[in-house]
Amino acid sequence: MEKESELLRNHIATARAAAASEASQHEAETPNGKPAKEKEAMDWKKIAAQMLEMRNGEGMGDMRSLIRLQQRMQALTKEELVSALNEIATLDLTAESRQMLEQMLIGPLIEKDPQLALARFSDRLQEQNGAIGWQLSRALSKWAEKDPAKATAWFDEQIEAGKFDSKSLDGKSQSRLQFESALIRTLLSTDAEGAARRLGGIPEEQRADALRQYSVNQIKEEDQKAFAKLVRDQVPEKDRSGVIAQAASSLVSKGYPEVTAYLDHIEATPAERTATVEQAASSKIQQLAYQKHVAREDFDTMREWVNAQSPGTADATTGKVLASALGMGGDSRFKFEDAAALAVQYQEASGNDDVMVNFLDGWRTEDKEESIKLAAKIADPTRREQVLKNLK
Repeated sequence: MEKESELLRNHIATARAAAASEASQHEAETPNGKPAKEKEAMDWKKIAAQMLEMRNGEGMGDMRSLIRLQQRMQALTKEELVSALNEIATLDLTAESRQMLEQMLIGPLIEKDPQLALARFSDRLQEQNGAIGWQLSRALSKWAEKDPAKATAWFDEQIEAGKFDSKSLDGKSQSRLQFESALIRTLLSTDAEGAARRLGGIPEEQRADALRQYSVNQIKEEDQKAFAKLVRDQVPEKDRSGVIAQAASSLVSKGYPEVTAYLDHIEATPAERTATVEQAASSKIQQLAYQKHVAREDFDTMREWVNAQSPGTADATTGKVLASALGMGGDSRFKFEDAAALAVQYQEASGNDDVMVNFLDGWRTEDKEESIKLAAKIADPTRREQVLKNLK
């Protein structure tokens, strides 16, 4: 996903530049510097159809049209944005078309007036399908950046009014956790004690879920220690390392040293370091698998880093990473036979069963005969029998 996002960002940058150039040329050719198209009323049905066509195509012309449309949305006032949303609500559109148009308009509205965006969509605070719920939680975060007291008071009022009551049997409200997560992240920069109180108001068994939505890329460097302290103080012990690892693993897209620097910065415990290293190693190999055919050298580099950060865990981590990388990539997907060959090589080199055990436990292949042959290479009879049992 990160690789695809990078390609899309480059595509958009190219299209944005082309669109800006065309817009400048058109503006120069239009009296008073006001393009005629900007005076036209929006044909929302036509726009929705164009967006659907672009979603199914790859034309640069379509991309430039979308960029120009987004620029027009950005130029609308907050009152015009609300008026447009009200108009779209009355049109005979498919759910998909309506959702695309709403998502295009809600972003600019949040930037201009997050409080107004929340008021406009107050009946959809619990919506978990699509991006509206995420956008509204972002609106709460933006509002809290400007006025944390009012934003927090509004959120508490909605909770009291039952807007975030759980509809699931386990009593967990995913929408509330999403909003709590956004608010806590904002408070972390301005009021660490307030963030701690906020997290403390969530049932203990749900606190890890609220914080798992973070990535370190969303947390300012000066707030990283505060985030780690929040996890250590408030999250149940069994979940702490996983939350730290989840947040930190996104850094590996920049390279292994960035993860190391983060772990050193927050003074990670051995358990936190081991969990983070394992998850980051898996993420890195998966990313590489989308870019190319991963080779022995990629795993050797990964193992060297893992061994330096969490001595004695390289074989176990390698087995898990081999399993997680299977099926990744395009035409040259990392296949079972590729992973199996590497598992054998590493097991023979180290004489350790951890690679093979974790590889076979982490992947369920339809080719059981090959898996059974690999399991036979496990030296420890107890572990071998357990793996064979799991394969059946």
